Amino acid sequence: MIVAQRELLAAATAKLAEQAQRDALIAHPLVARLSFEGDVATGQQIMLDAATHRKKMTATMAGNSPCLIFADADLDQAIDSALFGAFALNGQRRTATSTILAQRPVYDTVVSRLAQRAERIRVGDPADPATELGPLPDSAHHDELTARVRLGIREGARLAAGGRRPAGLPEGNFLAPTVLADVESSMQIFSEQICGPMLRVTPFDTDEEAVSLASAVTDPTTSAYLWTSDLQRARQLGPAIGSASLWVNSCNSGDRQVAAGDVDIDFYTQSQTVLIAAEDTPVPRFGA
Repeated sequence: MIVAQRELLAAATAKLAEQAQRDALIAHPLVARLSFEGDVATGQQIMLDAATHRKKMTATMAGNSPCLIFADADLDQAIDSALFGAFALNGQRRTATSTILAQRPVYDTVVSRLAQRAERIRVGDPADPATELGPLPDSAHHDELTARVRLGIREGARLAAGGRRPAGLPEGNFLAPTVLADVESSMQIFSEQICGPMLRVTPFDTDEEAVSLASAVTDPTTSAYLWTSDLQRARQLGPAIGSASLWVNSCNSGDRQVAAGDVDIDFYTQSQTVLIAAEDTPVPRFGA
């Protein structure tokens, strides 16, 4: 009991220290604008703080970026894209494809191929050029992800790959690339934000069901990926998914917002209107 209380006190103290640093940065007079990318709860708090100090702010909230794989897709490329999206940068990026939606006729094949490839991903020292997946940033993050794996299994998901410490790595915050299959939309694990080397696979039957599932895990600030040979389908379903960016038969290898353009330029530009009289201009003389 005493140990648990000490751990809770230490966690609360660390959180207060982090908040103090954040507040100092936001309130600093030399900070004119704030750009945030991260989890929703922190982003909402920073928005409130920015408004208090009248600071301009742009925010990109992290979320789930679904990858929809239809039966008529090029499965070789779709599998490559799904794996890259899920495990590049250890799955710790806003556009990570932590949710895979696969159409029923190819669902078993997709799960099998994802699991086989995930088991072969080289996990190890990030300084080693042969390494494809390094450790998580700290033990708390590692424990959180393994707890989510256990939760998914309790809810009825099937562990197809990973979910444990990789063989040969007894130390460090390593988690083997994880694939949870048979994830249903009613499960808590389905819509949770995942920031790590773990993907969930859910089957669907119709286009309408695919859009419904994708919409349940995405929001207007995230990305989505759609694999199909029917481009008319892509044109119809894209707007219904409602993500900020949609990659059709392509992966997001650069992890950048495509349609930034003038929006980003305007945010980091301070405009000023200057009015210069071309000649003597009469000025009303109050109280003359």
